[in-house]
Amino acid sequence: MTSKLHDRILELQDQFTESERRLAQVTLECIGNLAAYTGAELAQRAGVSKASAGRFFRRLGYENFNEVRALARDEADLGSPLRELAHIDDSAANPAARHLANDLQNLSKTFERLDPDDVRQVSALLKSARKVYIAGFRNGRVVAQYAWALLTQLRGDVALVPGAGLNLAEDLADLGARDLLLVMDFRRRVSLLRPMVEHANRVNAKVVILTDPTATELPARSDVVLRCVNRGSALFDSYVAAISVVNHLCGTFARTLGDAARERLESIETLHEHYGDLHR
Repeated sequence: MTSKLHDRILELQDQFTESERRLAQVTLECIGNLAAYTGAELAQRAGVSKASAGRFFRRLGYENFNEVRALARDEADLGSPLRELAHIDDSAANPAARHLANDLQNLSKTFERLDPDDVRQVSALLKSARKVYIAGFRNGRVVAQYAWALLTQLRGDVALVPGAGLNLAEDLADLGARDLLLVMDFRRRVSLLRPMVEHANRVNAKVVILTDPTATELPARSDVVLRCVNRGSALFDSYVAAISVVNHLCGTFARTLGDAARERLESIETLHEHYGDLHR
């Protein structure tokens, strides 16, 4: 049920009204424990009327919230390995095959929905930005580090934040209107990301969000949103699709740069030869 609900919200999220956006956010935050709520309680949490909540769930394809509640009764919170651990099926004949099928499905769904115009827009922003700041925490930090590792091969002035000193305020003190903030926003979400994006909005920096289907808050504050399906087959969410999107994005950016990318890569190769740091 949660898979269908996720997908339906993802399909319609760009068409939501403000009240529907708040309901979507609350629904996704509570999606693993919807059976514990009534429709009135969800409406109250979202700050909308009960009638608005009813219309929202009918728009998603359900008769009413009670149908959603019944379907969700036995499902665990998404994103929590502790809760997922209790629901692992040890009787599965081939866990590796199930894992592979899950990741292939994540990749397929992600790239089916990835808009080439969004990729080209992000590539253009990466080219025009004075400086690129890449932010990520927890599992998103791994994706952020990968993006940093690729982008630094293609252009200068790319910073991973927070840096080694974890001095977030100092790291973002120079963020301005000519810069780009690339944010990795994956569940379970870190509260620091919102004030970082709000700061970028205040100084008129461009914001690109790489996120999962459940995000609603930060995408509303961003210039471009790239969504990656990250459903796990067991305890942990999968980041295969997110890594692949970063790889695709950086490849597109390299083609956008043309000769500038080739010249930088040639300079880097010359330095590798000088240092002798790589085995041939």
